[in-house]
Amino acid sequence: MGTKKVKISSVKRAAHLKSKKTPLTKQQQQKQKQKRDQLHSKREQGQNIFSQKARKKDNLAQRKKHNKLASLGVDPLELEGNDDDDDLDLDNVADMLDGDDLALLQANKRKRKAKAADEDHEEQLQAVGLEMEYATASKKEEAAKKIKVDLLPIKSRDGQIITRTTEVDYVPKPKVKKQGDAEDEEEEDDDEDGESVYEDSDDDIVNDVDAPQELPSQKMLSTTDLMLVREQEIERQKYRIGIICSGLLEKPEDKMRHFHALYELMDEINPTTRLPNLMPVRKLAMISATEIFKDILPEYRVGQVDTKMQTLRKATLERVTFENALLQQFKKFLQKLEQLTGQVNKRGGQRTPQTIKMATVAVQCMCDLLVAHPYFNYVQNIAQLLVYMLNCNYAEMRTAINQCFRTVFANDKRFEITLFIVRRINHLIKTKQNNVHVECITCLMGLKIKNVNLDAEKENELKQKKLESHRQRLLSLSKKERKRRKKLTEVNRELEETKAEENKQAKHLKLTEIIKMVFTIYFRILKNDPTSRILSAILEGLAEFAHVINLDFFADLIDVLNRILEDQEELGYRERLHCIQTIFVILSGQGEVLNIDPIRFYQHFYRNMLAVTAGKNHEDFAIILRTLDEVLVKRRRNMSQQRLMAFIKRLLSGSLHLLHNGTLATLGTIKQTFQLTSVLDALLDTDTTIGSGRYDPELEDPEYCNASSTALYELSLLARHYHPTVRRMAVHIANGVPASGEGALPTDIGKLTSHDLFTQYDSSQMAFNPTIPLPKAGQPKLKKGRQMYIRPGFKQEYRTLLREAQSSRSGDRHKLNLDFHSALQ
Repeated sequence: MGTKKVKISSVKRAAHLKSKKTPLTKQQQQKQKQKRDQLHSKREQGQNIFSQKARKKDNLAQRKKHNKLASLGVDPLELEGNDDDDDLDLDNVADMLDGDDLALLQANKRKRKAKAADEDHEEQLQAVGLEMEYATASKKEEAAKKIKVDLLPIKSRDGQIITRTTEVDYVPKPKVKKQGDAEDEEEEDDDEDGESVYEDSDDDIVNDVDAPQELPSQKMLSTTDLMLVREQEIERQKYRIGIICSGLLEKPEDKMRHFHALYELMDEINPTTRLPNLMPVRKLAMISATEIFKDILPEYRVGQVDTKMQTLRKATLERVTFENALLQQFKKFLQKLEQLTGQVNKRGGQRTPQTIKMATVAVQCMCDLLVAHPYFNYVQNIAQLLVYMLNCNYAEMRTAINQCFRTVFANDKRFEITLFIVRRINHLIKTKQNNVHVECITCLMGLKIKNVNLDAEKENELKQKKLESHRQRLLSLSKKERKRRKKLTEVNRELEETKAEENKQAKHLKLTEIIKMVFTIYFRILKNDPTSRILSAILEGLAEFAHVINLDFFADLIDVLNRILEDQEELGYRERLHCIQTIFVILSGQGEVLNIDPIRFYQHFYRNMLAVTAGKNHEDFAIILRTLDEVLVKRRRNMSQQRLMAFIKRLLSGSLHLLHNGTLATLGTIKQTFQLTSVLDALLDTDTTIGSGRYDPELEDPEYCNASSTALYELSLLARHYHPTVRRMAVHIANGVPASGEGALPTDIGKLTSHDLFTQYDSSQMAFNPTIPLPKAGQPKLKKGRQMYIRPGFKQEYRTLLREAQSSRSGDRHKLNLDFHSALQ
């Protein structure tokens, strides 16, 4: 479209041109700038206190001059001006004088000039001295000035937040103006009201403005100097990291760019200063970034929102922008950690002590992030990397990851990350062909599948079908409307209760998938590689989760375990105990319906009961305790009397070789068995003629060792044990485990199970737990002895001899020699 032309009058055009400002030339701009500089200098001079003092002294000298002129008859008001005018006036007066008056006037003139010059010089020196003194005092005051700086808060053991402050030297920051065009600066100068913009005080620290650009240039540095420089650099970077973290925690939306400073400190070479970062600084930066992410990451999963394609409100846009920026920073941090771990776990990596330490810290940081936020973005990437590192060659990393996975399994309520980790572990074991470390199997012990009923789904379906048929029957048979609706409502409510919600169904499906995956791992190793180094962990897991195994696999599993016990002679006692425990757990539960004779497993267990002593393997006695619960308590009705007595006798014999907590657990099991059956009372009788045959403790078959022909003599030894609770428990069993009266146990000890006794009285910390009372201090009673003689009349004979010898030598009683043998003969 074309533009429309409008005609205006010449008067309006002239007014328009008059009101329009013409641009200034360069000369005019320079003149205006000179005027502004002169005005600015005058203002500064007017504000100087030294110039004011000098002006006061000038006024005093002027008054003295006026007084002298008045004494000569000259009006001082007419002689105001500069010194040249005064000299001119005095010359005019001198023309009217002659003789002595003229000489006197000239002499006074010379004196006045000399005195004025001296006063001006003194005033200048005094003004310079005052200025120097004021500048020195100002510098000293600034040097002694302290400012308070807030430090990071700390959290006490009681959960209280303690704020901290410290005083540091005041360092004035230079004023930095915003960069702009020359025209903007001129406009600000014209207005003379432009405000100076100061940068944030933390920006200089975050950007590391005061960082040394190069190493010290001295040729020779001592070890002390190097250590001092190192400590100073570490302290400086600590303070810098603290400022960065406090800013991020205070307002992460505005300080998101500060993460780049932490990432630079994590690198081996700082990209800004081109200098190597110290190892403590790199670790501290990594741990600080981890703690920041643990605090500011949300508990939910962040979704990707395209702000360009969607129209959002202001608050929503700010939140989405912050979440996207946070997600990007979190991704960069995980990439940094992956690079550090890849140096020690990938081919071609630099496996030095420094890289191993950094990789250990990186693994610990990823474990902390996975435990703190198991549902956030990229957690599956973290879990996949940790599963890969679970098979590394460094025990410290494997232990940290093992503990991390156990914690995640225990706290996971959705079972999403748990299922993902178990699948990755299964893939790792299958890829490595069972050649993995033990931690890959032991971490599965933390799964929450102990109280899972796999048949609950079928029971729920049957109940739902019954209620559905009942509902149809009510609809067809009801006659009255109210009663029909009432009964229908009740049935519908029960039906809704039986119907699982969607999240519960999904959770149950995930849990079932986890169980299938775990037993797939266990059975594949037992079938394909029964001599693997992880067999002990496999058997321990089977013993832990044997109650949830499907009944169809029981017979095959027992055959495999029996083959392992009989064929592998190099199998350790721990693996044998786990095999036996697994078998008895199966036979005590749903396996009771199986037609399997467990006599061979009784013999294996009886043979390995004395393998645990008070040495390094004392903690393995817990395996024997769990197996004893299955054998002596749950299956006591399926055991013969001879076998039951043999187990009790060997168990009490083995208690003499254990620590006091193991002995207490053994006595607790025996006490419980005595309370459940009365057959064992024969072992408290010391008459050996009751049983048949002779007891053989070295026989490996408990059925034919004739344990009924012996007694529990070990109780007399345990009654004099060093621990008071053991003594009390031994006396209680020896008295026939009475509920009250003589030999009864206190309530707090009698209600404890064998597992509680083994745990609560543990002395692994080199102290009695709980503490035992000290013995009472007392003096031993010394009894006076009496002399014993073989011959009855010897006492009277030697007394008679002594009496005769002393009377014959009464003069020298100190030298008495007597031959008793010849005298008595």
